[in-house]
Amino acid sequence: MAFEFVMPRKFVLEEEREEKDHYYARFSIQPLEKGYAITLGNALRRVLLSSIPSLAITKLRIPGKYHEFDTINGVKEDIIEIMLNLKKVQLYSSSPVDGFVRMTIEKKGPGEVKAGDIKTPTGIEIMNPDQHIATLNEDAIVYIELFARTGMGFVPVSEMEPDDNIETILIDGVFSPVLRVNFLTENVRVGKRTDYDKLILEIWTKRNIRPMDALKQSVNILVDHFRFIDEKLEKLGSGGTLQQIVYHVEESSESLEEEEVEESEYEDIYNRKIEELDLPARITNALKREKILTIGDLVNKAPAELLKIKNFGKKSLEEVEERLEIKFGISLTSKSKEGEQ
Repeated sequence: MAFEFVMPRKFVLEEEREEKDHYYARFSIQPLEKGYAITLGNALRRVLLSSIPSLAITKLRIPGKYHEFDTINGVKEDIIEIMLNLKKVQLYSSSPVDGFVRMTIEKKGPGEVKAGDIKTPTGIEIMNPDQHIATLNEDAIVYIELFARTGMGFVPVSEMEPDDNIETILIDGVFSPVLRVNFLTENVRVGKRTDYDKLILEIWTKRNIRPMDALKQSVNILVDHFRFIDEKLEKLGSGGTLQQIVYHVEESSESLEEEEVEESEYEDIYNRKIEELDLPARITNALKREKILTIGDLVNKAPAELLKIKNFGKKSLEEVEERLEIKFGISLTSKSKEGEQ
C-alpha cells in the first residue's frame, strides 16, 4: 500500500468577537499529521507576534520641552506618563503610509485628554478613542504634536534616528497589532487511527486589524519565504551552482561589529522597568515583591523560579512571555543564553 501524507481538510472559524479595545478569534485546522499542530502553531505564532506591520506613534513635540523627564503646567501626568499612554493608542490607516503622519492634540482644562481628542489627517482613525492620555486642571492649555509611522514588532528609541528638531522626544515604537497568540493541540480520528492532530489557534488583536486578516498576512509571509527556497532549489536542480543562489556571508570583522551593537541594544532593554511591559497590576506587584524591577531582573529568572512566586501561575507566566516577545522580541531565557555564548 502506498504511503499517503495526510493533509488538512477542514479550516473553521470557531468563534469571533469584538471587545471594547480588542478583537478575538479562534480557528481550527484538521486533520494534521502527528506533530504538525505544534509545527504550524509555533511558526504562525512567531510571525503573528513579530511581523505584522501597523501604525504607531514614535515622536512627540511639546513647545518648550526638550526631554521626557519634564512636566507640563496644569497637567497631572509628567511627560513620561503621557508617553506610556500614547504607546497604547491604536491607529488605523485606510491606505499604506509612507513616512510620518502628523497629528495634534489641542485642549484647554479642566478635563481629561483622551485618544479621541487627537486630530488626525484623512484616512487615519483612532480605534480606541477612550484611551486615557492626560488629566488637565482649569489652568492647563495643552498643545502636542504627534508623529506616527508604519513598522513591525517593537523598536526601542535606541534604534531610531535622532530628529533634527531639539523639541522632538522619541517614543518606543510598539507596532505589533497582535496582542496575544495561543495554540492548543487535540487528537482527531482519520479512518482507524486516532493520533492525528487538530490545531486550535487563538488570536487577540488591537482594533486596527481583525484576527483573520492578521492570520492571512502571517500565512502569506511564510508562503513567500518557502516559495523563495523552492525557486532556488529549482534553479539548483536545473544546473545552477551554489555560488549563484546562496548569499555570501559578510566579512568576520563586520559580523563582530554587528554582535557588539546587538549586545548594547540588549543592555538598553534590560535596564528598562517592568512597568513598560504593560502587565496587569496583579502580575507587576507580584514581581516587584520579589525585587524583580527591571527587564534584566525578569529574564534572569527561569520559568520554574517565577512559578514559585505567590499569586504567579501558569497564565501569568504565559502573559509575561508574550509581552516580552511583543514589546522587545526577547524571551525569558534571552539573557542566560547570551551569557553562555
